[in-house]
Amino acid sequence: MKITELINNYSYADILKKIDNNNNEDKILSILQKDKIEFSDFLSLLSDKALNILPSIVQKSRDVTLKRFGKVISFYVPIYLSNECLNQCIYCGFNAKRQIIRKTLDINEIDKEFIKLKNTGFDNVLLLTGEDNNKAGLDYLKEAVNLAKTYFTFVGLEVYPMETEEYKELLNIGVDGLTIYQETYDKTTYDAMHPSGKKKDYDRRLTTPDRACMAGFRKVGIGALLGLFDWKYEAAMIALHLNYLQKTYWKTEFTLGFPRINPPASDFKIPYPVQDKYFIQLISALRLYLPEVGFLLTTREKPELRNNLIGLMITQVSAGSKTSPGGYLDNSSDEQFHVSDTRELKKMIEVVKSKGYEAVIKDWEKNFASIK
Repeated sequence: MKITELINNYSYADILKKIDNNNNEDKILSILQKDKIEFSDFLSLLSDKALNILPSIVQKSRDVTLKRFGKVISFYVPIYLSNECLNQCIYCGFNAKRQIIRKTLDINEIDKEFIKLKNTGFDNVLLLTGEDNNKAGLDYLKEAVNLAKTYFTFVGLEVYPMETEEYKELLNIGVDGLTIYQETYDKTTYDAMHPSGKKKDYDRRLTTPDRACMAGFRKVGIGALLGLFDWKYEAAMIALHLNYLQKTYWKTEFTLGFPRINPPASDFKIPYPVQDKYFIQLISALRLYLPEVGFLLTTREKPELRNNLIGLMITQVSAGSKTSPGGYLDNSSDEQFHVSDTRELKKMIEVVKSKGYEAVIKDWEKNFASIK
């Protein structure tokens, strides 16, 4: 079954009914005793009844994370190459209709950004662009990637959806991973949030991870932009999507990101704000259902929350992030969203070590990728 068909099998009303179906605290506590939970169990962990025993769910989630990943936190840094975009996503700072300072870095500017971040200590980078392949097309990305591989061990991309053959070209020059967020799995909301541009095509975006996996990427990341729709439905669809990907592309390593909307301007009202307690419930439940998946946390979140989640179920964090092209050297262009946690890499390493965790900068797995 294709992912588009799988998602269509579950309506919002169906999901809410399954989440609230005959749940009580004793039933949820019994779920926590299982070594492996089913999708129905996972939905129970999203219920209001589960919130009453959230500390127990968090503790089990932490135990599962430690068993699978150990006391290790990996670091990465996003590098925005361009904020030029043809889409009109109403929640995004790069919206084509916004009157902002646009910029696409040239190769010399990219090089300076790379040098700055390499000297800071980073070895895992994520290259991002707006969705304008006229300004930041395949050839542009290949040039940036070729340069990045001279500095960094791991180079990932978070750019517009491409075809499998295009992904193969990027893979062949050294790209290690791809991240693509569906933004929201609710089709009606997706259509409303993307009034114009190529990104309006829901199915094309939903099938992008498939094309990346078929191309051969060893790491693929997905997720939803929390706050656009009911977090319970988004969590259920994320779980279905990731489970489908794991079963279909078993050679690929997957990650999940949990960005909550941090709006670029005061004129966007978040439709479904996700409170911290629900945010933690969502991540904890997903950890129990997807124990093998790396969980990423960005600088959208406040320092206090990031500190707490580092010791629970998160395995990878960004640090010192800038969300504008050239942002690590100057502030001459506008950002995609506001950063809540501005702490630099050195400070974040201190936080990780203070919790008794090891801070990993280098993607050591790369060195063993060819061992059978």
